[in-house]
Amino acid sequence: LMVDLIKKLGAPVILVARTTLGTINHTLLSLEALRSRNIEVLGVIMNGEQNIQNSNSIELYGRTSVLAEFPKLESVSMNTLKSVALPQKLKHILEVQENDTTNA
Repeated sequence: LMVDLIKKLGAPVILVARTTLGTINHTLLSLEALRSRNIEVLGVIMNGEQNIQNSNSIELYGRTSVLAEFPKLESVSMNTLKSVALPQKLKHILEVQENDTTNA
């Protein structure tokens, strides 16, 4: 399973969750599964049409941060990825992780 690979690698996780119906339950279960295996969770990225109530619930009940909210992209390319600005807190986490990997 992917969770076994993540555990074996010792990699921290940024969980990507959809914004539609059922996401609170699905995301909270995923967070619980990761934490029960002592896998570090850096936060959650929400993908799809913005839903503030879902994001707030995941932060509160999941005891985590929503690092970014991205719209659904019709296609993935360098141009579409560049058009989605990364929030500052996500940039910071990625920079810290990159430095940790470089210094290891």
